[in-house]
Formats: sequence, C-alpha cells, structure tokens
Amino acid sequence: MSLLRSCLLSLLCCLPVFANAAVLETLYQVNVPATEDAEEGAQLDTATRVMLHRLAGSSVALNKGALAEVMAEPSNVTRRIDAMGEDGSLRVEFDPLLLREALIKADVPMLGLSRPGILVWAVQSTMLGDEFLLPSSEMGQALREVAAYRGVALTQPLADLQDRTSVAEANVLEADEAVLAEASARYPAEGILALQVKQADELWVLQWTLWLNDQKVTGKAQADIPREAADTMMQELADAVFAQYAVTSVPSDQLTGWRLHVSGINSLDKFSRLQRMLQQMGTQDVPKLVSMKGSKVEFVFDFPGDEAQLQRMLMLDQRLIAVDAPVEPVEPVEPVEPALSNTVDSSVDSVDSVSAGDASPASAGVVDAIEAPEAEELDVLPPTLPSTPQDNRKSLYYRWR
Repeated sequence: MSLLRSCLLSLLCCLPVFANAAVLETLYQVNVPATEDAEEGAQLDTATRVMLHRLAGSSVALNKGALAEVMAEPSNVTRRIDAMGEDGSLRVEFDPLLLREALIKADVPMLGLSRPGILVWAVQSTMLGDEFLLPSSEMGQALREVAAYRGVALTQPLADLQDRTSVAEANVLEADEAVLAEASARYPAEGILALQVKQADELWVLQWTLWLNDQKVTGKAQADIPREAADTMMQELADAVFAQYAVTSVPSDQLTGWRLHVSGINSLDKFSRLQRMLQQMGTQDVPKLVSMKGSKVEFVFDFPGDEAQLQRMLMLDQRLIAVDAPVEPVEPVEPVEPALSNTVDSSVDSVDSVSAGDASPASAGVVDAIEAPEAEELDVLPPTLPSTPQDNRKSLYYRWR
C-alpha cells in the first residue's frame, strides 16, 4: 500500500492533466540544456534543428531550400531567447507563422499543435522484481522531459485501484495488446505504449511496443544515461506519429474540398473550442464558417490528405463523434394541370370559323397573323439562364459531446 500511495502522490505532482485533445501548448518553445563549451549560437542552432524536426519529421532535409535559409539565420524565425538558469541552458521561443511559411515554401509535410496522445504503461525490472515505473523516478523524469523535447504527447495512467486491478506488470512485459487496450479505454489517447525499463552492465535499456491506430511498432534503445536512452526511443515514437498524421503541402489545384457539419454547438464556449481545434489541424488554409443554424455549424476548408487521414485528425479531439449524414425528406410532386387548353381551343375555333366563311381580305389577314409565327418560331432560341457553380466539396458529419 505504501508503494501505491507514493505512486499516486507522485502522479498528482508530475503528470500532465488529461484533456480531450493532445494539444502541445509549448510546442514552439525549445529548452536547450547546457553543454560544455557550448556557445549561444550553437545552442540556437540545436533549438532550431529540434523545432524543425518537431514540425517536419526527423528525416527532413535542412541543408537546402527554405529550411537551409532558416538554419543559416535562426533569429529570423524566433520570438525571444531567454536564459533558464546560471548553468547556461536556454529557452528559445519560435514564431509559428514564420515557421509555417518556411515549411510551405519548402514544400514538406508538417504536423500542427494537435497530436495523438500516447499512453505509456511502464514497468521497471530490477533484481528485486518488476514494478510499475514511478513518474518521480530518474527514468520517469527523463521520459517526461524528452517527450516534451521531441514534441510527443506522452501521458501516463493514474495508477489508481482500477488500473492496478486491470493491468499487471506481466501484461506490460508481454505486450498484451488486448489487456492494455481495455484498460486504456478510459483515457483520451490514440496510442498505447508498453515499455520495459531495466539496467544491465551499467546501461539503461528500454524495450517497447507501440500501437497507434492499426499499426504496431517495436524497438529497443540503450545508453549510459536515462535521458539518452529515452531520447532514442522518443525520436522513433515521433517518427511513427509523423508517418500517420503529417499533413502534406500540395499545390492548390490538388487540394480536396471538404464541408464539415457539426451539431451540438449550443454555446459560445463550444464554438470557440471547435474553431480552435480546426485551426490547429495544420491545414494549408484556415477553415471558414459558412453557416450557423441553431446548434449546427458548417465549416469549409481544403485538405491535402485523404479522408482516412482527415478523420484521424478530427478524432484527435474526442469530443467529436462521427454521425451519419441526415436523410433529406422527399416532398411529393403535385401534378400541374395545363392552363392554356381553353385558350388553344378557342383559337382553333376562331381559325375554323374564318376558313369556313367567306374569306375577306380582313379575315385573311387574321389567318396570316395566326399562322405566321409558326415559321418564325423555328429561328427563336429559348433564353440562356446563368449556370449555378457546382459544389464539389465532400461532406463529413459530426456531433459535439
């Protein structure tokens, strides 16, 4: 019980608060630890490299085009640089708009603020046995710091009684997907990470399995110090997230237009949260509100990815629930009776009466006046109506809970 009590206390102090969407509010801030003989210019170079990897992935080429210009003059995309302490560590804050412009100019895929949450079930193996990793432990702190450093939305379970009765240490070590998935259902996370931590020959060894949507990734890392081992693992996790959620920059004529219908928006707070979430998806243009009727709103925007990727991005905010498209009622069509039948009959009777009687010059003129338009009507075309522009946008329907 003492172990469980200390675990709960450390969790309350250390873990981030669970939210409905994994939005990294400090994504554009990079804390660069102090190193021996490191000048401020070298630290700024490191911060810029880390920032670009957060947004454009670890495999992005930084030595050509617009990104090479950013690396040559990092100060052009920074807001402020602050010293974090007397040890020489720096905090560099970057300008999101300037970075976005550079990435679009470089024509590379990018990630935004909203990212999939990854719930980590971690067990530390020692000579005394296997125990769940405490967030306040040396490796627990390293995982938290490196996750923020690499832009990974990492969270840990509450380790309360429900978790302890649902998951055993053996389930984590065996990477039991079924057990971990069931226990993780109560948390707002898209990914599940089973992690084993152990020390062997003075090395920190991490062995992990990640499930993210329908993909599975396994890996192993080791280093002399916890932070280096955690950083190796975290870069691989960041690459797995990037592969599924990065938004590709494409020419405007290759974008797909979308119309998003959301119901249940019955307050200003819900509307502002929805609008903010859409702006953080990383689309090439800002979603535009085109309709608001009661609790239903409608946005239009262009998205470069396919429908599956767009749905993954929208489902990052678990307050959005996909619903079926509404069925429009079909109104019965009433038959229209001809309104000109009596007029046509009377006109025919008049022509017959004139033809049957004495054809005087006056009556002949009447007949000619009636029959003449038939020849002229062949050359008369109906008026051309302006065509209505066709809306080719695809529609998605969601409900806000």
